[in-house]
Amino acid sequence: MKNALGVNTRSAFFFVSLFSTVLFTPSLSLADSCRATDLKRGEGERVAVKTVYDGDTLTLKDGRKIRLIGVNTPERGRRGQPDEILARAAKQAVQDAVHHDNAQQRDVRLYVGREQGDSYGRQLGHLFVDGQSLSAMLLSNGLAWHVVVPPNIGLASCFAAAEQRAKRQGKGLWQNSLSQSVTTKNIKQGGYQRVRGIVRKVSFDKAWWISFDDGFVAVIYPENQHYFEQSTVSSWQGKQLEIEGWVYGAQYRGKRQWRIKLATPFGLSVL
Repeated sequence: MKNALGVNTRSAFFFVSLFSTVLFTPSLSLADSCRATDLKRGEGERVAVKTVYDGDTLTLKDGRKIRLIGVNTPERGRRGQPDEILARAAKQAVQDAVHHDNAQQRDVRLYVGREQGDSYGRQLGHLFVDGQSLSAMLLSNGLAWHVVVPPNIGLASCFAAAEQRAKRQGKGLWQNSLSQSVTTKNIKQGGYQRVRGIVRKVSFDKAWWISFDDGFVAVIYPENQHYFEQSTVSSWQGKQLEIEGWVYGAQYRGKRQWRIKLATPFGLSVL
């Protein structure tokens, strides 16, 4: 599938040829701190799920396609390609969460995001199953990466905490045996990645440019600059950072340059 930013979400460093043999037991017990009341959107819309396409995309019985806010899950294989690791486990976890045995529906509530749709005709929203966040469940079990795309940031802090628990416990995608990031010099394609490198230069213009080794650049565009302190961004020079997001190619002085949009501090770690 593709994401709301309009680029392919296939990760260059989690692409594998074999389905994971890691066993997974779905659990919502770690997701209860992410409350729908924090969204301040009332009781939400009760919906029924028809099809689970993958861990972060579902189709409702009324035909609407829903892209979950706050998460990016491993991709299902397309055009004869294999699934990414844990793609099937993420999909199965969502299927188990939204259905009882014999396909009986649970109480599923939809809260549409402030930005309500993406360029692929999907609604962007939070789904709560029996009062608990589906996105937080995926993050807590290491079956998704946390992503923040403003203005849909209502549960970002809670989602970040859920991901950190999974990282500390080495669950799912955070197992020690799996590569967690790609260095700037090893970027081979666009799509969702966690990129690690040393900042060589920070410059402030209409956009803020964070230039790494090997020509890689993180960009903070004007609409997102209010999430950052300029002094903090300046302090990154000379430090090693890890940034998550969707890598894309751009032309710079006649050459291809890999870039990533840095939308909020949630997408960055100083190492």
